[in-house]
Amino acid sequence: MNLKSAILAAAALAAIGCASAPRETRIQEDQGQAHLAVARKLWERDVLESLRHLRKGVELRDADCCRQYLAYAETAQVNLSQRVYARLFVEGVIRKGAILSRTGEDLRGEIYYQLCWAWRQTEPRSPQKAKQVLEAMLESGAGAEQAKSAFLLQMIRETGVRVDASVRRQEIQLMAGDSAGDVKRWLQVPLAGERRLTSEWAVAEANAWGGGSDRLFLGTNVLAFLVNARGEPSFRGTHLWICNLGTAPVYLTSLAVGQSNRELLPGEEEVFSQISPDATTGIPVNVRHLRLAR
Repeated sequence: MNLKSAILAAAALAAIGCASAPRETRIQEDQGQAHLAVARKLWERDVLESLRHLRKGVELRDADCCRQYLAYAETAQVNLSQRVYARLFVEGVIRKGAILSRTGEDLRGEIYYQLCWAWRQTEPRSPQKAKQVLEAMLESGAGAEQAKSAFLLQMIRETGVRVDASVRRQEIQLMAGDSAGDVKRWLQVPLAGERRLTSEWAVAEANAWGGGSDRLFLGTNVLAFLVNARGEPSFRGTHLWICNLGTAPVYLTSLAVGQSNRELLPGEEEVFSQISPDATTGIPVNVRHLRLAR
């Protein structure tokens, strides 16, 4: 059975038991469940393609895909760059509004909890990012039950976050070009440990592919992925997606995408097309950044 047939078959199975839902909602749910079924089928032989299907389900605001994308991203088969990307992508989607179950329950609180746990408990850890996610959860009003858990109560005590905090909501997207305007500082992910920025500059070289580059992320706090025309991390792609997750500007140079010393501000993301229309398996990039010291 090819992938198209598998998706259609999974969609047919997912439709059982939800005939009473509005037609458009039912179609979207079925598509999300179909992507989840295919992702599970592909996991053992093609991790990147499996993650791509989970990401597509998250785009459809499917709660199961949100949960499973985060869960799969925490496994040993996934590198740190893909793990961070998955966390940020899911966060971007749930910040935009409710994620509804088939019974109409808003499940954002559960997914925010999963994100808080990931940033606090698993690599790469970031207590600052966990706090930011907790604030978003409380501001959304969707995590009242989860906020009573021992884990989050401890976080609230440690961080001093006010349960009734009101933070200005923003319409955000993860991929560049989806929303213009302010730099998305919520994307910043301070690296763990006692690192600090020095006044010295350094250059990190990497080859951005569909799996990102852990060396680039750990050394510069920059994520860079080879993506296809739809903005999805891909083994063969035509575009470079890059995001500065740090607290200081960095400078991108890549002859492959026609950039030389291009400034990327903290929280800024960009998508660059290749000069050549042919798909490739990697794009060389240089990132000039302030050196980190412990």
